[in-house]
Amino acid sequence: LRGDYLAIVTLGFGEIIRILLKSDILTNFTGGPRGIQNISGPTLFGRVFNSDVHFTYLITAAVLLAAFVYHRLQYSRTGRAWLSIREDETVARATGVNTTRYKLLALALGAAFAGLAGAIFASRNQFTGPEEHSLMASINVLSLIIVGGMGNIPGTILGAFALKGLPEILREFANYRLLTFGALLVVMMLSRPNGMIPSKRPKFQVPAESAEDRP
Repeated sequence: LRGDYLAIVTLGFGEIIRILLKSDILTNFTGGPRGIQNISGPTLFGRVFNSDVHFTYLITAAVLLAAFVYHRLQYSRTGRAWLSIREDETVARATGVNTTRYKLLALALGAAFAGLAGAIFASRNQFTGPEEHSLMASINVLSLIIVGGMGNIPGTILGAFALKGLPEILREFANYRLLTFGALLVVMMLSRPNGMIPSKRPKFQVPAESAEDRP
């Protein structure tokens, strides 16, 4: 699957997981509708993270780690393979890129960082339940990437700040929050389809001419 079909199927699987979390099938594992309670804070090198200050440092470290890994991958052979697949998968396959391998690698890395973020989120709240894994949570993540700009860290951070602050501003207009989100996405797709901070396309760099190659 690719394009819109991949997004639709992904959201469908996310909704299936939420329904399974609320069912009686996985109650012994997930706690059912009550969720998992009394989650203790993580321990790192003997230090227990159990306060907002500790979690602030932990979240900052996780964000910096994700940014570092992304920056290293972006300019590597793997990152250029992902870029070619995003631009045109058929052409990428024709040039020798193993699209199946690189797509599975992207899925695995994305799931790993999503799991890291989810573990920090659940341990900070000391609770996780089915309502925290609703379809709106996925839409919020997708919206901040579209608004900020895909393919770059500054755009993602800017989109996160914008869409995290916007619901707080619109708290008094809770009934119109989804309408505002939808209108914002439509405006962004029409005016700035690449986001507020669009990613730069890599340029071909000609190797510097060595002294031996000069006539």
